[in-house]
Amino acid sequence: MEVALDVQLHLSLEDLVRLERFEKGAAQSKRLRIVILAIGGWTAPAIAMSVGLSRRVCQRWVYRFNEFGLAGLSDRRGSEPKPALTPEQQAQVCERLEAGPTPADEVCSLRGVDVQRILAEEFGVLRCLAAVYQLLHRLGYSYLTPRPRHRQSNPAAQEQFKRELPARLQALRDQHVDQRVRVYFQDESRFGQHGTTTNVWARRGSRPTAVRQTEYQYLWVLGAVCPETGHSDGLLSPQLNTKMVNIFLQQFSQTLAADEHAALIWDGAGFHTSGALKVPANVTIIQLPAYSPELNPIENLWHYLKSHYWSNQAYADYAALENAAIKAWQLAALDPDLMKTVCAAPYADGATSK
Repeated sequence: MEVALDVQLHLSLEDLVRLERFEKGAAQSKRLRIVILAIGGWTAPAIAMSVGLSRRVCQRWVYRFNEFGLAGLSDRRGSEPKPALTPEQQAQVCERLEAGPTPADEVCSLRGVDVQRILAEEFGVLRCLAAVYQLLHRLGYSYLTPRPRHRQSNPAAQEQFKRELPARLQALRDQHVDQRVRVYFQDESRFGQHGTTTNVWARRGSRPTAVRQTEYQYLWVLGAVCPETGHSDGLLSPQLNTKMVNIFLQQFSQTLAADEHAALIWDGAGFHTSGALKVPANVTIIQLPAYSPELNPIENLWHYLKSHYWSNQAYADYAALENAAIKAWQLAALDPDLMKTVCAAPYADGATSK
């Protein structure tokens, strides 16, 4: 819920109203109006609608008035208020943000009001919320949803995997000197009637609704993507086991050019390590460290498909799920340029070229 802006009363409301009445410049008059409305308890969105400017601009003029009084409303295009924090303090603020909340913060995530308190208590800097958000944006921060990380993941093992990958791929190239080694990432995702929701555009302050199905039919989508070329291959299956993985591997191997050899990187799921696994001659398996989905960029593809095509929907039966999965795969996964972006693997970039 939006709250009114904090305003430092450098001038009385009566003085500001009088100044606005006799101000001949339209821009300056509008800035005075912004401050007057803020003192009157208007929220930033309401002020923005009244004066025909963006919420951020209105917050900015109130911030300047708070900092510099009437002089802060002068037109200083291209100039910024003097930073309240030294470069060293800004670096310390960044360290504090990236370390996350401490037990003393008593929150699970640092919101704007928490950063406002930290600036006041730890740095002696008093700022309104609008100024706090402006500082965060200037420092390069946005309020993002974090990617889940397994509590048993091993960062040291993950870094070692990334360091050793170029040598492993070079050794594979040495074994297949007459072929080009292409790096693929493989994974599986369940898609079913136990649905998900994603963001929608709605009126500010409202609580929009979307369908979230809670029935239990589902299918599996098996996929592999080469971030270098954008080539992908997929398979739909009502079940997931070693037999289906073998079918996928055989299908996948047939999509490779005669002069190509695939280095297929995947996780250590049981159906990936089974003794019954049958790996084609033109495919070599490279296993990721345990609990390391963040090293498998095809995970981004599942997120993309769910957020763009599969969420906020209801599916009557298995056939409806199958049709939706096929359509989404054709729209997204068969677009090589899109796959190069969605499934980009920066840590493997230096290891992909022959």
